[in-house]
Amino acid sequence: MDQFNFKVLTVNRNKNKFFGVDYFANFCDGSHQTFKYFSSSVDELAVFKDEMVGLNQFKYEIFKTEIANLEPGRIIGIFQNPDLYSTSDSIGFIIEELKKFRLGLFLETNSDKIIDDIERLVEFSKELPLLIAIPISTFSSPILNIFGENTSLEKATKMIQKLADANINVGIIYKPLIPKINDNLEDLAKIIDKAQSLNIKFIYPSFTLYFDSFKLKNFYDIIEKEKPELKNYYFDKYGLKYSWESDNLGELKKILVFNSKKRDLKYAMKDIINLYRNDAYIQLKLF
Repeated sequence: MDQFNFKVLTVNRNKNKFFGVDYFANFCDGSHQTFKYFSSSVDELAVFKDEMVGLNQFKYEIFKTEIANLEPGRIIGIFQNPDLYSTSDSIGFIIEELKKFRLGLFLETNSDKIIDDIERLVEFSKELPLLIAIPISTFSSPILNIFGENTSLEKATKMIQKLADANINVGIIYKPLIPKINDNLEDLAKIIDKAQSLNIKFIYPSFTLYFDSFKLKNFYDIIEKEKPELKNYYFDKYGLKYSWESDNLGELKKILVFNSKKRDLKYAMKDIINLYRNDAYIQLKLF
């Protein structure tokens, strides 16, 4: 493979989406396994790379060179493809590089390794914008074998609580929403209730499931293996469509809005972005 055939920093051309990051960063090899089967509306870097997950030192050196040329105060987004903590036990080295060039961080992870980095993250957040998003797919138990335990809110509670107690901006992304598997109304209501009790800042749902021909075939294969009773329903309802939405979508949106407002949780992207991104404040603070 041509070692130059990749991008390390990619500009976010829609600042009203993807949590307001300025640049997506990916200096790792491999992918989170779920990207073999589907993606969601918050997954800008959704390509599945069938290779061993690991930190690519060559890409990382390019990353360090590229961020040195960015305007201070810009926000780097590191999303879960792959999860950075699947390549390293600590992200302290990333934090120090971003601090050096006065850059903020959006990080998506559901690894409890982040607990060991809390002190570093607290110090970082005192100076620069920081937002942590924990991907959650269910309230109580993994929905398919391709999901890890920490995709259930019950299993991720300790990690989230420690981040919230440290006064770090932390919230949850509710994804992916798979029809007939985790699209029930009670689950979302429970997740919102629990989120309030953990004192987190936001919940953001991704209600649409996305495929391409590769992902769709793999998804049908795993459904046939793990949930064969749903395969005929899926094929009759969605067939070979590349985007799926639940029949419960309307009611799910109502629950999200009503329950989140009642519990003072941010759920709209613009309000979540405002939790940590204020360009006027950043510029005044830095200069």
